[in-house]
Amino acid sequence: MGRPDLSVVSPCWLSENRETVTVVDVRDPRAYTDRGHVPGAVNVPAERFRDPSSVAAGKLPEPEAFAEELAAAGIDPDDTIVAYGDEGGPLAARLLLTAVTYGHRGDLFLLDGGIDAWRDSGSLSTEKPPLESATYDADRPPADDSPLVDREEVEAAVDSESVVVDTRTRAEHDQSHVPSAVQLDWEDLLDEDRRLKPRAELEDLLESRGITPDRRTVLYCNTARRLSHTYVVLNHLGYDDVAYYEGSLTDWLRADSPDWDPLELQAQVRAYADRGFDALVADLGEDVLGRLKLAGLYHQKQRGFFMLRTKVPGGELTAEQARVIGGVADEFARAPDDHGGESQNPIFGDGYLDLTTRQDVQMHWIRLEDIPEIWDRYEAVGLTTLQACGNSVRNVVSCPAAGIDANETIDVRPQVTDVTQRFLGDRVYGNLPRKLKVSITGCHENCARAQINDLGFTPAVKDGRDGFAVHVGGGLSDGPRMASDLELFVEPDQVSELVAATAEVFKNHGSYLDTAVNRLRYLVEEWGVERFREELERALSSEFEFESGSASDFEFEPAGESLTTDYRGDHVGVHEQDDGRFYVGLAVPVGRMAGSEFATFADHAETYGDGELRLTPNQNLLVPHVAESDLEAFRSESILERYSPDPGPFTRGVVTCTGSEFCSYGVIETKNRAIRWARQLDEWAADRGLDEDHDAIRLHMSGCSASCAQPQIADIGLRGEVYRDDSRTTEAVDVGLGGDLGAGEFVDWVAGKVPLETIPAAVERLVLAYDASRRPDESVTDWTDRIPDHELRGILSGATGPEEVATGRETETETELEVR
Repeated sequence: MGRPDLSVVSPCWLSENRETVTVVDVRDPRAYTDRGHVPGAVNVPAERFRDPSSVAAGKLPEPEAFAEELAAAGIDPDDTIVAYGDEGGPLAARLLLTAVTYGHRGDLFLLDGGIDAWRDSGSLSTEKPPLESATYDADRPPADDSPLVDREEVEAAVDSESVVVDTRTRAEHDQSHVPSAVQLDWEDLLDEDRRLKPRAELEDLLESRGITPDRRTVLYCNTARRLSHTYVVLNHLGYDDVAYYEGSLTDWLRADSPDWDPLELQAQVRAYADRGFDALVADLGEDVLGRLKLAGLYHQKQRGFFMLRTKVPGGELTAEQARVIGGVADEFARAPDDHGGESQNPIFGDGYLDLTTRQDVQMHWIRLEDIPEIWDRYEAVGLTTLQACGNSVRNVVSCPAAGIDANETIDVRPQVTDVTQRFLGDRVYGNLPRKLKVSITGCHENCARAQINDLGFTPAVKDGRDGFAVHVGGGLSDGPRMASDLELFVEPDQVSELVAATAEVFKNHGSYLDTAVNRLRYLVEEWGVERFREELERALSSEFEFESGSASDFEFEPAGESLTTDYRGDHVGVHEQDDGRFYVGLAVPVGRMAGSEFATFADHAETYGDGELRLTPNQNLLVPHVAESDLEAFRSESILERYSPDPGPFTRGVVTCTGSEFCSYGVIETKNRAIRWARQLDEWAADRGLDEDHDAIRLHMSGCSASCAQPQIADIGLRGEVYRDDSRTTEAVDVGLGGDLGAGEFVDWVAGKVPLETIPAAVERLVLAYDASRRPDESVTDWTDRIPDHELRGILSGATGPEEVATGRETETETELEVR
C-alpha cells in the first residue's frame, strides 16, 4: 500500500486551495471557538487523539478511537487534509502522522507556522462549519508497510548504516540517549517566526547531523508530537525512508556507571578546577554539564558559569552556616565585566543569592575555578551541594517552624536528617528517572505542601501512637496533580525506609526516556494507589536490601487519623513559639537578597536569638527564639525596612523562579519585574486602603511552563509565554486564577498570552472586582469558581468593570483577551 503525500504548505497555498481540502484545527475547543480559526476548519482537539491512559500520555490512540474522532468531524479517509495548531504545529503534525500510520489515503499537509502564520495573511472565523456524517476506517497496516517500528528495529538501526535521531532537546539528549543517536530538536528546524527555515538551510543542518536522504532514519523522543513534526518535515524534504519508535527504551537508558556517582562528579570538578571550564568539557564532553547537577551545579545559560545550589534540609541553618553562605555569595557570585559587573542587575546589583521554594539557597556566576574553595568552606561548617539538583532525592522540605511551633505533633527534624543522610552521595539513587521530591511535616497546617510533592508525610495518630499519613504522586509543571493518599500509617522511624522503597520502585519502573512524563506522579496515575502500594510492599519485602544489607521488616498498617486541620501559606509576621519566645518571619520579596545581607541576618540571629535561621517554602526567612523583651529592638534594625515582618500584601505574596535572566528555559524575565510590580501594587493598595483588607495577595510568576514558582497554587498564577499579533512580538504570560492547596484546587488558566505590560493594571482590576463582589468570607478560589471565565477574562482585559461583576450583570458575549 502506498503512503499519501506528506508535506508542508504555506498560508498562501491554503488560501488558494481552501475550498478543495479539509482544514483541521487541533487546538483545544476554547481556542478554536473564542480566538477564531481558519474559515471552514473543523476542530479535532489534540487531546482526543493522544492516548491519555499511558504513563507516556500522547502515544498512539486505538485505531477505533481515532476513526471515531475523524468521522465525527466529517472527515473521510480519501480527504486531503491540511492540519494546523499553535507554535509551529507539532500537535497538528501528530494528527497527520497518526493518519499515515492508520492508513489514510488522501494527501496530508501541515500548515507552515500554524494559526499565527494564517492570522498574518488571512481572516479568522468564529463560526463552526456544518458537519456531514462520514465513515472513517483506521487500522494498523502490515509491519513492513508501517512507519511505526518496534524495539528490535531500533536495535538493528543502531547496528547498521541507519541513523537514529533523538528529537528531544540537547539537555535531554545529553542526560541519556540511545547509543549512537544523533540529536535534532524539532525547534531547530524553525526560524524565529516559528516557520520552516529555507530548504537549503534545513538540508545543511540535517547533513551536519548525518541525516541524509540515502540513509534510513529512525526517530524517537519522549513526546510523540516532537518526532511527528520532524517526520513531516523530512517527508516534505523528500526523505522517503523515515520511521519512528514510541515504545519504552528504559533499560537502554538506565545508566549504572561512575558517570552518575555524585562523589565521583565532585572529584572531577576538583580535578579540573585549575584547568578551567573549557578543559572539563573538552575532556569529558558536553554531557558532563548535565551530570554535574548531582554535585549541585547547574550550568546557566551564560556559557562557562554555574548556578550553585546549596542544600538546606528542612530549611534549618546555623548562624555560622548562613554567614558562610552569605560570604560565598558576596565573594564569588559576581558577574564578569563583559556581563555587566557590579551593575549587571539594575535592582539587585551583584553578589546576591536566591532563596527557593524548596528551602535551598542558590547563587549565580560561579566559576569552576572557585568551586573547590567554596566546597571547602561549606564542608567546614557542615553544608553540602550534593544532589541539590539532578535526578535524585532532592532537598527534603519541612515546616520552617519544626520543633518550635506550638501547633505540631512531631518534631520532624530527625526524620528530615535521616532521609537526607540516607541518599547523600548514594550512587545507586543518583540517577533516578527524574527528581524525587519529599516533604515531611509534623505540624497540623501542612506547611510542607504534601499535595505537590512526589512523596509527602503529614501527621497522624493511631492507637495513641504519633506517626504519619503518606501521600504520593503530587506535582506541578505541565501536568499538575494533587498527591494521592496511600492510606498508610507510618511510624517516625519508618520514614526513611519508605522513601528508599519509593526510590527503588521509581528506579525500576519509571521511564528514563520520556522526560516530559517521567515524574513519579505519572506512574501513580497509571497504576493507581492500590498497585503502587503493592509495589512498595514488594520493595520492602525480603527481596529488597537496604544500605545495611539486612532485609526490611516493614509492615504496612492501615491509615490512622489525619491531624492536618488547615493550610498555612507562609510564616511571615511575629509568632509565639511553644516555649514562650517568638519567631519572626521576614518577607524576602522574590526570594533574592545580597549575600552581605544574608550574613547580617546571621549576626542578628546570634544577637537576638539562639544563632539559628530558617528558610521557608515561600522564599522567606525566619529568625527564631527571640525573647519578647528583644522584639522591639530587633524590629528596629534597619535591614527589616527592606525585609519586613509586616509587608504589603503583594510583597508578602510574590514568588518567582529564576526566569530568563539565567535559565535557558525561561521565556520571560521574572525577578526584577515581579519586585517592581509588588512595590507598585503595594503603593496602589495602600492609597486605596486595601492593604488593611488583604494580608497577602499571592502572585506567583514562572518564566516558563516548568512551574518552578508554583503558579498553580497562587491566587494569581503567571507563566511565561510569547505574544504575537500583526504588528509585534512581545513577552507575555498565561494567567491562572484561584489556586489554593487548602481547598485542593489548582488555578484555572482563564487567559493565554497576555502581554506583560498589561498585567499590573489587570491585577488591580481583579482585586477591585473581588472586593466589590465577593460574598462574606468568600475566598479568592471560591470567588473565581463562581464568576464565569468570560467575565474574569473581561476584567483582565478591561472590557468588564468591577462594578459590572458586583451587580451580577453579565456581558453579552465572551470577551477575547488579546490586547494589541
